[in-house]
Amino acid sequence: MASTVSQNPRYEAHENPPFPAALGYGAQFSLIASATLLVTPVVVAKASGMGGSYLAWMVFASLLVCGLSTLIQVRRIGPVGAGAVLPMFTAAFSIPFCITAVVDGGPATLTALVIVTAVTQLVISRWLFILRRIVTPTVGGTVMMILSITLASVVPRLLEEVSQDTPVGASLTALATLAVIALFILRGSAVLRLWGPVVGLTIGCGVAAAFGFYDAGWLADAPWIGLPGDWPGLGLDFGIPFWTLLPAFLFLGVIISIQSNGESITQQRVAWRQERAVDFRQVQGALAGGGVTNLLAAIAGTVPNIINPGAVSYTSTTGVASRRVGYCIGFLFIAVAFLPKLSGLFSAIPGPVMAGYLIVLSGTLFVDGARLVIQTEPNRQKVLVAGICFWIGASFQFGLFSLPGVGPVWGNLLKSGITTGGIAVIAMILYLELTNPKRMRFQSRLHIDALPELNAFIARFAARRGWDDAMKDRLSAVAEETLLTLAPLDLEGLLDESEETEAPPDNRTLVVLASGEGPIADLEFIGGGGEGNIEDQVRQLQQHDSENPAENEISLRLLRSYAISVRHQQYHDADLITVRVGHPGTS
Repeated sequence: MASTVSQNPRYEAHENPPFPAALGYGAQFSLIASATLLVTPVVVAKASGMGGSYLAWMVFASLLVCGLSTLIQVRRIGPVGAGAVLPMFTAAFSIPFCITAVVDGGPATLTALVIVTAVTQLVISRWLFILRRIVTPTVGGTVMMILSITLASVVPRLLEEVSQDTPVGASLTALATLAVIALFILRGSAVLRLWGPVVGLTIGCGVAAAFGFYDAGWLADAPWIGLPGDWPGLGLDFGIPFWTLLPAFLFLGVIISIQSNGESITQQRVAWRQERAVDFRQVQGALAGGGVTNLLAAIAGTVPNIINPGAVSYTSTTGVASRRVGYCIGFLFIAVAFLPKLSGLFSAIPGPVMAGYLIVLSGTLFVDGARLVIQTEPNRQKVLVAGICFWIGASFQFGLFSLPGVGPVWGNLLKSGITTGGIAVIAMILYLELTNPKRMRFQSRLHIDALPELNAFIARFAARRGWDDAMKDRLSAVAEETLLTLAPLDLEGLLDESEETEAPPDNRTLVVLASGEGPIADLEFIGGGGEGNIEDQVRQLQQHDSENPAENEISLRLLRSYAISVRHQQYHDADLITVRVGHPGTS
């Protein structure tokens, strides 16, 4: 396999490599993913004390659901699925909440809560455009940092599995696993970093065997082909454990959606040879696919799923984004699910080995959350919100605050750092959005007739910012050209009366949000648009200038000359065009 990062993929999504090559790529990724994919269900099943049959079922169901869900993401059925290679994976950061759900309420409580997570994802997918100011990297990054704390809290429980008999062996096994994985992550190439967790878990199991607490002898009696374990059923339990864990699983749905959003965007960027604007309709499909995935997980009685975080790195490394590889990965997951002897190797991993892996994962999760906030959030106030809310969540998680007399439901809710920190960050972000004095709003019918009112709005905005006529004229020109690209063509008088041609609809709404900082203005145009993407069209004009532009290119050329940047986000229910404009004297 290729070991260098591919900037221009050899195979885009619609292109097919030879089947043996596609199968080879799919088998390699499936092998890399399988070991760590099963850590989550194994830890949950073992920590809940439900017995070997429940453990065997969780392993089987996780592989089966991940396989089916990978096929859904690749195939794209209507609005569900990304139509890209986005293999599914179990959500390790859900471990502490899944354990609590099974221990306190049983499998029926876990089923009900995973359904809540799935519905949350489906709602966010459908209304992603409206929720884009709440489902933000700041919220996701903050909750990810808090999740790292809750995930680390599982480690002592895993070490206790064998520490009473061999305390030194348990500690050394966890340290060996941690050290090997860290070595690969810190100094390995792109390919070696992908293999790091697999090698670390393998060596950790070897160390555990040397200390005498890794016994896989029972695998000799396991069948090669079969249906392992017993399905826990589709019962639903809405008792006190459900209500106390409900906020946590709601936030899990938000986090999984934000993670899916990022993975889908990045996958598009590494899967295309030519640079192009991100298709947010495909992003919505990825989120909807994740929601359907977790509905399947709930029915099967297993843990929540996410998009495999190594998928983008693997695509970039191999240069293969072909959907054929995605089909191979999905079918291989399903095949392994029905091979109890093979899948059982992963379910036999001792607790200290998984503890070492989770320590690395907790650190990575914290760093990824912090980086998500810092790198994507230019607003210093919102970065400060992330830091404050992280420590709010940590304080409640560590029991630094005590509120007696609030009852069992609220008492358990306030013990969760995810609940307190997550609610705090959403409340603070909403406060900043609602009290933002810089943004002005304009609304009208999306039609060229709205131009005079739009120009008057731009004049008021420029006057409020204290800008001169030169800046006002530039903003007016940008607003006019953007409106011309969005507004339906007025065919009145151009159509022959004898022709029965249906005119374009003109009942759509245009919303313009204007804000500014220093000499820079940001105009957001929200409305309907055509199939084409203005951002892509402007980029193509920059690459292929012509002295004699076509008539339909004039507005785009003027827009390009006036604007610092143009960004066009296309959703299923709306288009968002963001134009950044600088003062003529500074841009």
